[in-house]
Amino acid sequence: MTTIKRQHKQRGAVALFVVVFATLLMIIITISFIQLMLKDQRQATASDLSQSAYDSAKSGVEDAKRLLLLDQDCRNGIASAAVNCGAVAAAIDSNECNTVAAIFGQPTDTETLVQQSEGDKSLQQAYTCVKIDAVTADYKGIIGADQSNIVPLKGVSDFDSVTISWFTRDDVSAATNSLTVGFPSSGGQVDLPRMGSRWAANYPALLRTQLMQTGSSFRLSDADTPQAGKSNANTLFLYPSATGASNMSFALDARRDQLNAPQQTKCVNSFSLGEYACSVTIALLEPINGSAANRNAYLRLSALYNGAHYKVQLSRSGTPVEFDRVQPEVDSTGRANDMFRRVKSRIEFKSDFIYPEAAVDLEGDLCKSFIITDKDADYVSSATCTP
Repeated sequence: MTTIKRQHKQRGAVALFVVVFATLLMIIITISFIQLMLKDQRQATASDLSQSAYDSAKSGVEDAKRLLLLDQDCRNGIASAAVNCGAVAAAIDSNECNTVAAIFGQPTDTETLVQQSEGDKSLQQAYTCVKIDAVTADYKGIIGADQSNIVPLKGVSDFDSVTISWFTRDDVSAATNSLTVGFPSSGGQVDLPRMGSRWAANYPALLRTQLMQTGSSFRLSDADTPQAGKSNANTLFLYPSATGASNMSFALDARRDQLNAPQQTKCVNSFSLGEYACSVTIALLEPINGSAANRNAYLRLSALYNGAHYKVQLSRSGTPVEFDRVQPEVDSTGRANDMFRRVKSRIEFKSDFIYPEAAVDLEGDLCKSFIITDKDADYVSSATCTP
């Protein structure tokens, strides 16, 4: 009987240990799930606040756009008489945090709440600092394949050359992970393949670069023929090459010399060597009936075969010249509760005029038949041509 009682006691102890360990295990699992839930909740809250702070910063950018457009109206002489154009220009040039608030009548010593109604204040969204830098060291943009961008060339002082850099890692990231930059041909041979063939994703775009400028006066015929080393219209075809030139002049216009070939431009063979694969500095000719002091110039860049990110810089005798109110930079800081986000944006002024890419754009063959006559009897409506 004693043995039987001892066995019952041992079985009870084992059951007690099982219950204790099972309870501890359940507590550990419960606490782990609670910690995971709290972690996910904190991450969701942080993500939501981060997005809200970003949206607040973008609101500051939008208000900065309003101010820049107001400044543009003042400079064009079309602003309302109620606008203090001097104060607008002074606010932008001050590069202070309260640039926007000072003009639009908001408190200049506090943040600007982002709200559509009085009740939105509870969301605790605001932008705390918005700075506008109207003078920038460069002009940046993106061109799609077979598309064009026009860059106004307006500096804070005179300039005599322009540096163009193009094709970054982002231009090939969707197609390949390679950091190697390829070239369509090497040496002195320049190969222009048919569109869509033998031009790999890691080949820099062939950049058609057109300069359009005027002096103090302008006639349409000035764009046809250079005069005594001056010209109002020039075109270069910048062909990516490992052995090309890093410096050239618009006087090498392929339409005006006997070479009739693209200009090979120096490019590096790896994105690890710099942000842009290709870069070239081009000397500008002075405009007809003008000089560098009264130059009114535009640069048209067209990417052929591939798209490209690009950067344009101005200089005079090797000294950098900044752009003046061509692509202002807005630095905006937004807040949502205790989360802050900072956004830097480049603002471009686009006119209502759409620059055409081509007079005729088609994918197949084009058959043209021209008849010029002043007599109805000479016109044949069934005239055909062979492609």
